[in-house]
Amino acid sequence: MNRSVIVLVSILFIVVIPRWVSGQAFIRLSQPSREQSNVSNPRQFIAGRTCAGCSVTINNDSVRVYSTGTFAVRKDLSEGRNAFSITATDANGETYTKNVVWYYAPSPTPRATTAFRIDFIEIRPKGNLELSTGDTLYIRMKGFPGAQASWFENIPLRELPASQNSGVAGYYGGSYVIQPKDSLLNSRLRVQLRNSNGETTSLYSPYRYKVMHNETPLTGRTIDNMTYLTSSPEGDRLGPEKIGFLDKDVLLHITGRQGDYYKVRLSSRMSAFIPEPLVDTDIPQEAPPVSIVSDAKVWGDEQADYVSVALSDKLPYTTTQQVSPGKLIVDIHGAYAEQGVNALLQGTREITAVAWGQPSHDVFRMVISLKHAPWGYQIYYEGNRITVKVKRVPEKLSLSKLVIGLDAGHGGGNPGAAGLTGVYEKELTLRLSLLLKTALENEGATVIMTRTTEKFVANEDRLSLFRRSNPDILLSVHLNSSANPVDAFGTATYYKWPFCEPLNAAIHKRLVETGLRDFGNNSGFNFILNNPIEFPDALIETLFLSNPGDEEKILNPAFQQEIANKIVLGLKDYLKWITNI
Repeated sequence: MNRSVIVLVSILFIVVIPRWVSGQAFIRLSQPSREQSNVSNPRQFIAGRTCAGCSVTINNDSVRVYSTGTFAVRKDLSEGRNAFSITATDANGETYTKNVVWYYAPSPTPRATTAFRIDFIEIRPKGNLELSTGDTLYIRMKGFPGAQASWFENIPLRELPASQNSGVAGYYGGSYVIQPKDSLLNSRLRVQLRNSNGETTSLYSPYRYKVMHNETPLTGRTIDNMTYLTSSPEGDRLGPEKIGFLDKDVLLHITGRQGDYYKVRLSSRMSAFIPEPLVDTDIPQEAPPVSIVSDAKVWGDEQADYVSVALSDKLPYTTTQQVSPGKLIVDIHGAYAEQGVNALLQGTREITAVAWGQPSHDVFRMVISLKHAPWGYQIYYEGNRITVKVKRVPEKLSLSKLVIGLDAGHGGGNPGAAGLTGVYEKELTLRLSLLLKTALENEGATVIMTRTTEKFVANEDRLSLFRRSNPDILLSVHLNSSANPVDAFGTATYYKWPFCEPLNAAIHKRLVETGLRDFGNNSGFNFILNNPIEFPDALIETLFLSNPGDEEKILNPAFQQEIANKIVLGLKDYLKWITNI
């Protein structure tokens, strides 16, 4: 490298050094975001950054400043005005002060309604609804106590005991089962209150309701194999909880709508929801069939083991797993076995037995016993024949023989969390993932990545990539975040399906060896890359970027490398475990 290039690189290096490395006193706060705030929670935080080497006091009390120049403290407020003076002092004795004020007033204590009126009504399920006969609506309302409340053409509501509502009278509740005579032509529900003088007051629901009266049930078919079912149309920041994916053209019996989701009847004991755009209803309408299962096959070839049964149509299915002993459980909704079904194994290496069950009259169950803990499987249709393709555990388990899917979380216009230094999650997930890629390739593994540069990749595209490429194991690298920068810190892993727990546990155990606090190996997580069943997966939330101590660690290149090395050790531990179970 010639001298001019060295000088240029040196200049660039100086430019990109974060401002917190050195400089005169300053204060930049992440919390609170304003100098004056009205709050109803007494627990608040002062968190931000100053120059490295600066000291910080809050109302003359010293607080810890990390090597990155960050600090975070919790403050418990008194009712009324709470003023804090934050002062940074640099190495030259120069100071910089910032003042913040919180006005704390506790949330008002609930009180009984004193005027003759209805304050509010809450109806579940919520949202604009299309309902079917037999569906149930639940209501809770607050109004003037001691009156007579009613809805649905004078059907009474019961006033609830004050003891059930923090000692406050005037709450009413009830339920209503939709009857064949009900129309509800996209109208609002009227709730009425009548006092002892015969006066009435009413309030209409914020949402609209109508009843589906189709002589022929409404049906639709899934548009592709990325279609998924959810347990509810509502959810958290990750969306509604997903039950699982379905193959293309699966027939669904639609019994209602809630917002942008269809409600579908899977079987007599189970309903689910599906986003409206994922269902094609422009199909010939006829009553959904009940399929009699008689033809079943269990076999193996050079690639995998298989179980398949013939059905009268492409019916919906749900699935779960058991780890020890290894089992796959697949329920086909709308099917039953009229007689004994063949369970003869032909050339299988991973499947040790198949049992057929009938947990209800219209649900046919496959229980597939395995030699090892599950390694992943696919469910798909060929014509009207449903097949479960079971992955085999390789005879010689070594990273050098495996394909690892590796996802660097966030990217581009999706920056993820931000640390107190101003660093973004998307930057650190990419650094960690590239280090992990190198470490895995040094072990001989083949690595498939969602991104290797700073760019945006939609989560749906990440999912589609991995479901198409079908790696042996999937790892998604992230950093956690919390509104509490003081008490929330440590390393965590997250998974959805039972068969992914051992992989996550092995990686998590190794990450805790770095000295990070144990924030848990957490189940039932609804992240999009936790949902596939084709391979074991792990969501690795390495640490809390929002916590100044954790952030200080992850900004250290040596610690980043240690994280990557520990994940590789965790993978090796998992491979040893699965061969010995």
